[in-house]
Amino acid sequence: MTALHSASAPRRAALAAAGAALVSLGALGRTLRAQDSSATPATLRGVVSDARTGHPLGDATVIVAGTLLRTRTSVRGEYRVSGVPPGRRMVRVLRIGYRSATREFVAPSADTVQVDVAMPPVAVQLAPVTVTSSRVEHRVGDVPASEAVMSGAEVARRNVITLDQALPFVPGVLFNHGDVDIRGASGLAGGVGSRVLVLLDGHPVLTADGGEVDFASLPLLDVDRVEVVKGAYSALYGSNALGGVVNVVTSPVGDEAETVVSAHYGAFAPPSRYRFTGRRLDFSGLALQHSRRVGDVGVRLLVDRETSDGFRQDDRSDRWLLRGKVELPSPATRPSFAYAVYSAEDDGNFFAWRDAGHPYEVPPATADDWARNSKLSVGATLVPVATGSRLVEVTPYLERDATQNHFHGGADSTDYHRATKVGTGVQLSLLPRGGRTLTLGAEVGHTLISSNFLGRAAADTSTRFVGHPTLDDGGIFAQAELPATHGVSGAIGARLDAHRATGSRADVSLSPKAGVLYRPVPWLAARASIAHGYRAPSAIEQFVSTTQQGFHVIPNPDLHGETAWSAEIGATGTPWDWLWLDAALFQSEYRGLIAPASAPAQPFVFQFRNVQRARVRGVDLSVKAAIRGGAVTTQLSYVYVDSRDLDTHLALPYRSRHNLTGSVDVLGGLLGVDVRYRSRVQEVLVYPLDPRGAFTVVDVRAAYRVLGTTLQARVANALQASYVDVMERTLGPPRSVLLTAMRTF
Repeated sequence: MTALHSASAPRRAALAAAGAALVSLGALGRTLRAQDSSATPATLRGVVSDARTGHPLGDATVIVAGTLLRTRTSVRGEYRVSGVPPGRRMVRVLRIGYRSATREFVAPSADTVQVDVAMPPVAVQLAPVTVTSSRVEHRVGDVPASEAVMSGAEVARRNVITLDQALPFVPGVLFNHGDVDIRGASGLAGGVGSRVLVLLDGHPVLTADGGEVDFASLPLLDVDRVEVVKGAYSALYGSNALGGVVNVVTSPVGDEAETVVSAHYGAFAPPSRYRFTGRRLDFSGLALQHSRRVGDVGVRLLVDRETSDGFRQDDRSDRWLLRGKVELPSPATRPSFAYAVYSAEDDGNFFAWRDAGHPYEVPPATADDWARNSKLSVGATLVPVATGSRLVEVTPYLERDATQNHFHGGADSTDYHRATKVGTGVQLSLLPRGGRTLTLGAEVGHTLISSNFLGRAAADTSTRFVGHPTLDDGGIFAQAELPATHGVSGAIGARLDAHRATGSRADVSLSPKAGVLYRPVPWLAARASIAHGYRAPSAIEQFVSTTQQGFHVIPNPDLHGETAWSAEIGATGTPWDWLWLDAALFQSEYRGLIAPASAPAQPFVFQFRNVQRARVRGVDLSVKAAIRGGAVTTQLSYVYVDSRDLDTHLALPYRSRHNLTGSVDVLGGLLGVDVRYRSRVQEVLVYPLDPRGAFTVVDVRAAYRVLGTTLQARVANALQASYVDVMERTLGPPRSVLLTAMRTF
């Protein structure tokens, strides 16, 4: 990383250690594999079935307890696990909608043992496993972290077009005019510098230049589950995990060839008093996905086409999405895989309303402005070693995004930027004899920017400088899970991150964390944790030089990262098969929050600066219940957010004190109602005198299956609530109707 040579010796050493760790961990993996070759492990196989009906259960997770060995059942309920250490063992099987089942067996040396498992169904369907909160797959509730999981079946049941339309119903997750927020950590940032790290199959997918989340480029048809970890989690994931982590986990390629076709059509129905055109405002899409095995290689391809008029003037979009996934044969028991996602989109530009009487129209000076955006995400997880006690994973990735404005006049009319980030990580998981998992790892990344509005400022601030800034990042981390004693277990860990941008000093941050979990009875788990969070500034925040909406913004090479200390106490319980409860008290203390502010000695010129000390605390409550054997299911989530700027003693902008979501589903989702409520946003930045208030949005859903085709309908904002969507002078979406048909062959 040549751009870092000017850093001081300690800082250079921190970054050099990350690179050295990549090499040493890879060599260690080869050594461990060679050591294991002399062992004579056993093979475990069997069939998982429904205890009530006897039908085989596919997609069940099979775990050999006390090892790192995992697998999933096929559509015929069959599973096979090789490399099982000989001796007396326990197999645990988990699947959504079923109570976990365990069976004891003896693994014979160099032989095969058959263990069939029948699973009893339960009314409340909870995701059984998660990987994000510890980087190693485990049962939900077995680590001292606040986590929530939305299954792929629930995402499909909600009949959404992009994933961000479903995420507000994950407990603790909020959305502020498109920005994902967990427990009030983020507020509103215009998409730049997300304080929530978003992953796809464990790989970061934030844009390379702005640290933005493009939910439209994330897959929907093959989502297995969405895992959310709440609170600062930089000890495992580094930058951007200041408020939490969202990991979109896709399903593996099955044994049988499968083709999925999904088509949808919808239309907006703005209130008549706000209509700006006589034609219908509609949106539509068609997606085709095919999966199959070619020999030992699993292949999945997706083509998706989406168009929309939007519900506002200049709100149109036109998008192509291509995605491919390949599962590679591996000498390890876990398959390696690689994926690529490409999206190309033309978007209209609606920034704020024309006036209060014309809230869906843009000012005449910006009419017909649009931008062309493209994004490429490539990633792989390579598993050279996977035994009962050792797991080595290598995770290279590439993120590239590009934007070209097509505006009419103004300094930003032809702005463009192209950014590429390449990085890789190596992770070693160990399971010492008689202990719990030890996880070690290192990551490095390099970002290159080409833009006409990102660069150093010239002496004359009215002159824009064409720049090619670069960013370098590195991190090393370790986490140890402590053995359970009298129902008490725990985890401790830390990560050292270093960030360096062109023309700036190196930014180094140490993020420790510690947590404890107590199970007084099998159905209840109490947790407590404290952790440090860190977010490095994005290239846009550090190097932007442009004029937007009449405001001149200049770079700030001295910008450094944000930090936070986050603490929580909470509990999760399932006292009965039909009821699940979770409650948490949380508090975060932030330092150096990045926000736009006046430049020194230039009151009418702005730049991103470390200007805020803040505190956010509150309550996170959620409940899921099933009535009449699961014929009716309900879930309710409430987040109370008390935020405070410690310098001004005002509430942080764009936060609501009370945030509530609820859903009721009948007969497995054939009928459903979703409700979102937010109390009045306490503070805003641009137009504080504008009226604002609480709002409630109600969606109604219905589904029916006929001739092998699933038909769905959703009426969003069914009661036609007219509300400002957190950001001033932008009304939320009006009533819309969406019809979807999906067929699997």
